[in-house]
Parts: sequence; structure tokens; C-alpha cells
Amino acid sequence: MIEKMKNTPSSDDALDNLRREMDELTARVAALSSLIEVGMIISSARRLDEVLRLVMQKAHKVMGAEACSILIINETKKVFQIPVALGEASEKFKTIEIPMDAGIAGWVAKHGQPQIIPDAYKDPRFNPSVDKETGFVTRSILAAPLMVRDKLIGVAEVINRTDGKPFNEEDLDLFLAFCRQVALAIENARIHELELEQQRLEQQLEAAKFIQESFLPESFPVSAEKKFSVAAKSMPAASVGGDIYDFVTFDDDTLGISVGDVSGKGIPAALFMARLVSDFRLYSQIYPAPEKLLTTLNKAIAERSRRGMFITFTYGVLDAEAGLFQYASAGHLPLIRFSPGSDTIDIPEAGPGIPLGISPVASFSQQTLQLYPDDCLIMVTDGVVEAKNSEGEAYSFERLKKTIITAKTKTCEGILDAIIDDLQKFSKDASQHDDITIVVLKWQ
Repeated sequence: MIEKMKNTPSSDDALDNLRREMDELTARVAALSSLIEVGMIISSARRLDEVLRLVMQKAHKVMGAEACSILIINETKKVFQIPVALGEASEKFKTIEIPMDAGIAGWVAKHGQPQIIPDAYKDPRFNPSVDKETGFVTRSILAAPLMVRDKLIGVAEVINRTDGKPFNEEDLDLFLAFCRQVALAIENARIHELELEQQRLEQQLEAAKFIQESFLPESFPVSAEKKFSVAAKSMPAASVGGDIYDFVTFDDDTLGISVGDVSGKGIPAALFMARLVSDFRLYSQIYPAPEKLLTTLNKAIAERSRRGMFITFTYGVLDAEAGLFQYASAGHLPLIRFSPGSDTIDIPEAGPGIPLGISPVASFSQQTLQLYPDDCLIMVTDGVVEAKNSEGEAYSFERLKKTIITAKTKTCEGILDAIIDDLQKFSKDASQHDDITIVVLKWQ
């Protein structure tokens, strides 16, 4: 009796149904397992091309397709590009650029709807040019949009089921699940790459800051007979900046002092500043007179200046024995002279002079200033007087003068610190928008 039941048609049908159910269950488990693996891939920090390749390998396997590709929108060129393609002719696929309004992918991108194409060559939307270019033969297609936060970033396609059958609704449901994962993978990988790029940029800026700081004096000149003292500080608005100060010691009684401000800020200004420091240190040894030095620097800078960059600059030479300060200015802010004994502040004549680098033919006027014991000269860049507070008010020359007077009994370092402290107090709720440099010289 049992043998007869085993051989009846109904029992055979039941076994076939059971096998089909088991096969379907196995396929669903495999699909679920692949989706879980894709989730693990997405959560790991990888490069975009690697993430896409691994995800599409899973899609290619689970969908049982001959080919699988991702078409990413190139916003600049307004075309689809294929960074990842799997299957026959995959390498040729990756060299192709497809117009965004062409083919099935173009229709999906425009309408934002997935499509099942049972027979590609019977669909009027199909673009056969890719087949002609690659030698691949497209029969059936599954295509779905890739969306990230309601923004279309591309289209994913699987082509030709390996069993020869057209794709169906069940295939589409599974493929849509993969496409959501692919879109998420692209977004995460892009964010990760941006973070890595930001880290690389920060490291490069830190290195640039270190290199730029090496161009500034490591220590301040010291007078053996205490005839003068100096102090200086530079604070870039960004990691690197375009302000400069430097000292040249010719002998025990002769000191050169320079302050400059490159147009703009950031890396371009820092590179311009670095070249200027090299030129200054070279030419100051050949042409110590301020007027001649500025003329020579200007010619050298103007001949190689690019993108309209220039620099305002002041250079002076102190004769510490006589208290004479000879100087020339190239469009820079004027000197501030402070006489502590009389509480007077004046702005010495600067003479004509345009910023360095604007024209190779420019003239500069040299001035001579007689200092008296304890007189101070303060040189600043416009980042000081133009610093803003939270109400948008500028620090101004007038406030700078008052701050200097309040620090009249202090050393050079004390005057410098007093200016910086008041400046920071003034602008504490506002961001620094320009580089700040201050140099203080006291003759004794």
C-alpha cells in the first residue's frame, strides 16, 4: 500500500511542489544573505570604486544576470558614466559615456521609475548603440533609479538572465532592494572620501603652516649694548597666510626691519610670501638702502607676478648709534611713532609708493626719522586696524593708538601683548577675517 502511494501522480506533484518551494526558499535565503553582506560592505570604510564593485558582484550573482552595471550621472558633462560593470564586455562598458536622455537608462532617469524590459529590441526606448560599440547582445533588462535623499545620482541595470528567461516582478523587487543599498553605498563612500580628503588637506595645511613659520625669524635681534629691542608676532587668518615680518642684522648697530602684507590669504598668499622672504634676504644684503631695496624687489616681483597678486611693504634700517631710522614704503600702512615721555603719538611721512608687483616701473621715496630715547615704532598690517567685532565695527587706528598709550611703561613685548590682548577682547565674538602682524621697535 505504501509503495502504491509513493508512485501515485499526486505524490509526485507534491514532491515537485516541495522541491520548488525549497528552491525558492533557498534563493530567498541567498538573496537575504547577500543583502546582509551588502549592508556589511556599506558600513565598512572603503573607496567608492571598491564598494561599488563588491556590491555589484553580489547583485550580479543573486540576480543571475549576464551583465550588471551602474550608470553614474556626471553633472558637468551631463552624461552617464559607468565606473563599475560586470560581465561580458565590462571593460568596454566602462569607457562609454551615454547621453542622459538616451535609452532605457535615460527614460528611468527622467521619470524616476524602475522598468522591466522583456525584449530590448522591441522597445522603442532602447538604444542599441552600446551593443554595437561593445559587441554585447542585450535581450532583457532590469533598470532602476539610484536615489540619495530624493536626488537622482544614477541608474543601475542588470541585463539578460542567465537562464534565458526575461526578468519578472519578483526579480524587480529584489533588484530594487539592491539599488537602495547601492545608492547608500555611493553616498557613504563619497562622504568617506570627502572626510579622507579633508584629513589630507588638514595634514597638508599643517605641514604648510610649519614650513611657513620656518620663514619667520626664530628669535629677535638683540643689541649687545641694549641700544634697541624688538618684538613681533604674526597670526594668520587661516592655517597659513600672506603676512610677513623679518629682520636683517648688518652689524651691532645696524638693524633692518620689514613688514609686508600679500594680497589675499591662504595657500596662494603663503606661497607668494615664501618667495618674497627669499628675495628680501638676498637683495637686502646687496642693496641695504630702503629705497633701492624696494625698487629691486618690485622689479623682481612684477616680472613673475601672476593673477594680479601684489604686496604692500615697509622696510626700514635703524642706525642704533645715532637713533636714525631710514625707511621706505610700498603702499603699506604708515608707521606709528610713540614717545612715552610725552604721551604723544604721530604718523611719520611715508612718501609715495605703490604696492610691490603692480608695475615693474615704480618709484619709492626714502624718509629719515630721528628717534629719541624710549621712542617706539609700531608697524602693523591692515588685519589689525580692520579687525571687526560682532557689530561689524573696525578696530581702527584710533583704538590702536589708545592701546599703545596705556602700555607706555611696558617693554616691547609688553606693548605687543597689550595690543594683541585688546584686539582679541574687541573681536572675541567675531571670526578673524585677515592675517594680523605687529612689529614693535624701541630705541634706548
